[in-house]
Amino acid sequence: MNAELWHTFTTVAEVGTISGAARQLNLSQSAVSQKIQQLEREYGCALFLRTAHGVMLTPAGEVLYRYAHKILRIIDQSRQALAADPRGQRLAIGASLTVAEYVLPDVLGRWYRGSAQPELSVVMANSRTIFDQVLHGTVDVGLIEAELGSPQVLTRRFADDHLVVVTSARHPWASRRTVRLPEFLAEPLIIREPGSGTRGVLESALAQVGLGVEDLTVRLVLGTTQAIKAMVAQGVGVSVLSARAILPEERGRYHLAEVEGLRFTRSFYAVLRRDRQVPAALALIDRLVAYGRSAVGTGPAAAVDAPADA
Repeated sequence: MNAELWHTFTTVAEVGTISGAARQLNLSQSAVSQKIQQLEREYGCALFLRTAHGVMLTPAGEVLYRYAHKILRIIDQSRQALAADPRGQRLAIGASLTVAEYVLPDVLGRWYRGSAQPELSVVMANSRTIFDQVLHGTVDVGLIEAELGSPQVLTRRFADDHLVVVTSARHPWASRRTVRLPEFLAEPLIIREPGSGTRGVLESALAQVGLGVEDLTVRLVLGTTQAIKAMVAQGVGVSVLSARAILPEERGRYHLAEVEGLRFTRSFYAVLRRDRQVPAALALIDRLVAYGRSAVGTGPAAAVDAPADA
C-alpha cells in the first residue's frame, strides 16, 4: 500500500468528513471514498462508521490510525535518508521531445557536474504518452509540454516557451519578420502528430481565431522535431516549432518568423504521482524551475531576429 492511502486515511479520521478531507487533499469525494474502501478491503473490516454528521473511526480504525502515523513517519524518514545520499537511487524520466532534446541536456549537464547523483534513464514520447506513463508508474517523473491533469498527479510549471514559424533559409519568407495569416494557411506545412504538445499549441492558437487544422495546408505529419527540421531545411514545407529547437549554430539553415494574429505560447510542466514523490525527482524539478527562471532569449523578440519587412 502506498503513502497516499495512509495520508488519505489519517486525513479523513482527523477531519471527520469525506467532503472535508477531499477539499483538504484536493481530491474528489469519490476518490477519497475509493481509497478508504481499498484499505477496508485490505484489512477485511470497516474502518469508519458513517453518521449523519460525517464519519468516525471504528475500534479497528482507531487501532490502524495509531499505526498509520508511524508508517507515514517511517516513509518520510526513508525519503529524507535517500535525499541526503542519492547514490543508490535510480530515476526514470519521461520527457516530451522538445524538453528531452532542448532543455534536459543543459539541466542534466549542470546537475552532473556535482557528485553523488542518481542513475538516470530517459524515455522520449509525446506529452499525452508521457503523462499516461506517469499515471501507470512506468516513469518517476514526466516532463511535458501540455497542461494535463489528474487527481493522482502533482503538476508544477517550470518554464515558458514560445513557438515560431520555421522555414529554410532559402524560403521566400526568409527576409521577413512576420507573415500574414492567409499566407500561413496556404503554405505547405509540416506538423507533429496528435498528442504532442507542439501540435496542441498550434491547434489552440488556431481555435482562438475560429480555425482548425483542417484549415491548414498540411503536407506532412511527422513524429519528431528532428525529422521536421530535416524536411524544412530541404524546402519540403514550413513548420511551427519551439524557438529552442533551432540552435544558434543552425541559424544559417533556418529562418524564424511570426504569424500575424496567432500567438504560439505554452508552458512546460513536471508531473509525478502524489504517492510516488521520489526525492531525486523532486531535486530534478527544483533544478528545472531554476532553469526556467534563468532562461533568456526564448521569447518572440529574441527568437525572430530577422530584419523587418522592407
